[in-house]
Amino acid sequence: MHADFISKLLHGVTAAHMLHLMTKGPGAYARHKALGSLYDGLSDAADSLAEECFGVHGVPASFPSEKFVCPKDPVKFVSELYEYVTRNRSQMGDESHIQNSIDSILTLLASTKYKLENLA
Repeated sequence: MHADFISKLLHGVTAAHMLHLMTKGPGAYARHKALGSLYDGLSDAADSLAEECFGVHGVPASFPSEKFVCPKDPVKFVSELYEYVTRNRSQMGDESHIQNSIDSILTLLASTKYKLENLA
């Protein structure tokens, strides 16, 4: 289950980066900056979380293989990733340092959602 969670975050990094690069139109600069901060922060956070979790629970034998589909709506993408992390965080273990790292990921997602909805 750890590999599924980490895989979802890593797909989120790729999606945020693609959305960042595809941004255009009214409010594009604010969306571009918000999504740029998201993919930078989420990349580091997902990597750190993986190392923490695998250090405690062991390295998975493999990661799930699934087709990547780039989302179209940045707000919907961030909202759905926030909900996924909230719903599935318990599968990562109950160690406080792991849960604190997940809290930081949720903070980043919530802040990005605010920026996309209110500053773009």
